[in-house]
Amino acid sequence: MADVYEIDTLVHQLPSNPVVIDIGANAGFFEALLLSKINQATIYAYEPIPANVKTFQRMLQGNPRLQHQVRLFQTAVTGLPLDKLELFAEAAENSQVVASRFAGFNENNTQKLDVSCVTLSAIILNNNLQSIDLLKLDCEGSEYDILYHTAPELIKRINRMVIEVHDIDEDQNNISAFNEYIQSLGYSTTHEPINAFCHMMEAIRQ
Repeated sequence: MADVYEIDTLVHQLPSNPVVIDIGANAGFFEALLLSKINQATIYAYEPIPANVKTFQRMLQGNPRLQHQVRLFQTAVTGLPLDKLELFAEAAENSQVVASRFAGFNENNTQKLDVSCVTLSAIILNNNLQSIDLLKLDCEGSEYDILYHTAPELIKRINRMVIEVHDIDEDQNNISAFNEYIQSLGYSTTHEPINAFCHMMEAIRQ
């Protein structure tokens, strides 16, 4: 897996026992990398795609130590509360790299899935997270709903964010508008393109 999150650099910017929220955890690659560098991290991992969760669970079962560090939830994360979220995913049973709430996000996303949801607000409040060292967002367009619709006072509990940002439209769902909004919350930001419509953003609370 390409390390777009630059784990070796990231770990030097985190405390020795960081609290991490991973939204779009896929099959646990990020968790395995991070915990190989910081073994006292506590990670709340959220992944809605069943095939990914099965792979993630097998990884945890094969590494008993990680079971104490990772709390894995088979659910999608939203900003606005929903009972269910419709996702469009690849039909294959292997690990789903791309699954999005947007029907036209990827031409290979031909399968519809209704998945359970939890809001970022509920994650923070229900787990009594007063300070979050890192939020990782890799959720194929849902980054907008999640951060636009979470109360700023809760977002400000997050010290650092690494976010894949996808250009969806020319209104609010694009890197320029999103970057401006995140900065308005008191974060310094940097971003660079991954491809023509996807960017990697890092945001640090000032």
